[in-house]
Amino acid sequence: SSDLAMVSGKEFRMPAWKEIRCEDGDIDAVMHQISAPCVVKTPTGGSSVGVVIVRDPDELRGAVEECLQFNDTLLVEQLIEGREFTCAVLLDRALPSVEIAPKTEFYNYENKYRAGATEEICPGRCSLQVEKKMGEMALYVHRTLGLRTYSRSDFIVDHNDNVWFLEVNTLPGMTPTSLVPQEAEAVGISFGELCETIIEDALGFQD
Repeated sequence: SSDLAMVSGKEFRMPAWKEIRCEDGDIDAVMHQISAPCVVKTPTGGSSVGVVIVRDPDELRGAVEECLQFNDTLLVEQLIEGREFTCAVLLDRALPSVEIAPKTEFYNYENKYRAGATEEICPGRCSLQVEKKMGEMALYVHRTLGLRTYSRSDFIVDHNDNVWFLEVNTLPGMTPTSLVPQEAEAVGISFGELCETIIEDALGFQD
């Protein structure tokens, strides 16, 4: 079952998950604890390196072996099918979402960094209710974890328009074409202004 909490009186959905340590390289022991479909991740990775979506049980062992190359601990999550979105928080304000639409598979390392592999739509194509819920969740996570200045939370919106929180990026990419600058631009904040805002807030924190 999924983990549920309440945010502003509304459901906060997260995929069910478990952390598994592979003792002494015993992959068979790990295999006894998981089943497909699921998502297998290395919990210390970034840029979607060490993330495998498993829909077929025959793919499970290969996914486990791949992710164990990075760490002896695995994060195994419930697979939620749907569309991918991300929503940034800047100075305690939720920005418009970006819908991430890879042309193949999911938003993996190749689709993140290969030109033309993914369509990024800002604001995301969703109802106002879904947009509001993503913003509320992103703010809730940002505040609960005591984050500062900016962060970016990732979501799946399933076929029934349920919003599922996946993870928060505490130091998301900041090139001119990255996702947070796209969201800022949607509310009239240029890339230069965004960088200045982040620097000013960091200097204020040092004071």
